[in-house]
Amino acid sequence: MAALLMASCAPRVVTDMYTSEYAALSPDSVRVFLMNEKVPEQTLAIGTVKVVDRLSLEGSFEQVLGMAVKATAKNGGNGLVITKHLIPDNRSNIHRIWGTMLRMPETESDTSVVKGALDRALAQPANNQYMESYQPLYESLKEMNKNAPRNILRFSVGPSWLISDFQVGERVYKSKCGVDVAVDYDHVWTSGLGLGVNYLHNYTSFEEGFDQRLDYIGPSLVLALPSDKWRWDMALGFGYCRYSESVGNLSVSESHVAPLMRMGLEYKVSDQIALGAQMNMITVRLDKPEGFELKDNEFYGIKRFGIQVGMRYYF
Repeated sequence: MAALLMASCAPRVVTDMYTSEYAALSPDSVRVFLMNEKVPEQTLAIGTVKVVDRLSLEGSFEQVLGMAVKATAKNGGNGLVITKHLIPDNRSNIHRIWGTMLRMPETESDTSVVKGALDRALAQPANNQYMESYQPLYESLKEMNKNAPRNILRFSVGPSWLISDFQVGERVYKSKCGVDVAVDYDHVWTSGLGLGVNYLHNYTSFEEGFDQRLDYIGPSLVLALPSDKWRWDMALGFGYCRYSESVGNLSVSESHVAPLMRMGLEYKVSDQIALGAQMNMITVRLDKPEGFELKDNEFYGIKRFGIQVGMRYYF
């Protein structure tokens, strides 16, 4: 989970090259053009570049522009035209840019010209009509995240259903209702990203006197979007799952690693208390008995879908 989070904390640079005939250059030799600026004559487009989000925690315009400039220089370009620029919004925490990499005549790569073009590009956010139009929305989202709860503790209970075939004796259940009890803790940063720990217990009984239990605990990645009273979040985790079956005094159990997905919506009734509902899904692959044959696209195990309601405590 730590490796996944670290890999997700930097913007992603994607290039699509039309040619690879030019040697790498120094980033200091790359001239930046804004969307409406005219490029010199006899200029060739050698590829495209984009710097986009990958659950990044931060990415200023200067940072993402620098990454695009370095990618351009690495591929032999001495010019970069910014074709699209998106500011941070409710979909991303960073600036995102798209551009075309250029190969210009050497006479257009004068150091003073390059530096002046870069300064104008870095001033773009303050003069960009697109950004000015959406700045109030961006600032309001930042303010909501700033005042949103950092730590959330949830207690939830509700029904859950088997959504995979399950055989008990001669009977095959297409669905069977049980009871879920869930306890979750999340820590969320102002970006809306966070880490959590999830515990889930499920109990299901069958008419044949057969009981089924499932206990899960594990870490998760969290994404949250708050408003004044409402708060939406989702989490994806992998953790330890203990599955057990019992009939009378006889019982067997297995331990596996399983994925858990959770989505929730809650309503704030005070500064520290909220009421919420959530749904989750867990898939557990079990040890297949010898001689048991599976059809194509089948697996031996269970899938459960649950809906719980309960109280949330903010601190």
